[in-house]
Amino acid sequence: MSDGPFAIGWRVYRARRREFLDPARLRRRTVVCATVATVTGAVVIVSQLLWGWSGVSGPAGVVAAVAFAAALGCLTAAFIRTSRKLQAQPFSPRPGGWRRDERIGAQFAARPPALVPEDRDAVLEQAERVVEPAIATIDRTRWIPAGWFAAWIGALAGGFASDGLVPLLLPLVFGVLQSATTVATTTWLGRAELTRARVAATPRVEPAPPLPQRNVEPRGSKVALPDEGRPTTQ
Repeated sequence: MSDGPFAIGWRVYRARRREFLDPARLRRRTVVCATVATVTGAVVIVSQLLWGWSGVSGPAGVVAAVAFAAALGCLTAAFIRTSRKLQAQPFSPRPGGWRRDERIGAQFAARPPALVPEDRDAVLEQAERVVEPAIATIDRTRWIPAGWFAAWIGALAGGFASDGLVPLLLPLVFGVLQSATTVATTTWLGRAELTRARVAATPRVEPAPPLPQRNVEPRGSKVALPDEGRPTTQ
């Protein structure tokens, strides 16, 4: 059984993320998020020891503090850009107008139409152009549902979820809703990879040779008579 677009997109993200993510920015994000999580965890533990505001103690309090610290660290990671700084490329419309753009975009659908041979290179170019922004988006948004899931664990450990069904389900609902961007982008990346592989396997069709130019010179005999070309006298 072949993998779906989401699994293929995640595999492409794992394989090519180093091409488009800046290692220095990744290290800075790790340091910033670890610092935020450490400070948050320390504040929660100290305030719990001094005032006992959560109502729990012992291992449950430690688990809650670690979970809330991890949640804030993950949410901080979503605001730190890690993609390489690239120069903006000017927009250049393709030959053929908007109808050709629609034709090329239809190749990335779940059930694409037959490929027009002259669109092969344009589809491959578009499939490659999708990779970089998709990887940058996945790398940022994937931390948001992880943060909400950690907050849910902290709420369970701290006893906040015992007050009713809403506190129990609210972090999970937010995590599921805000994971939609990551899921959609990963699926789109996988579909672009499937399109690229399918179109790359299509043989290239060489353009037809241009038609011979039409002879615009006057036909007939080009031999001038003796009287032709002489000026007439009055």
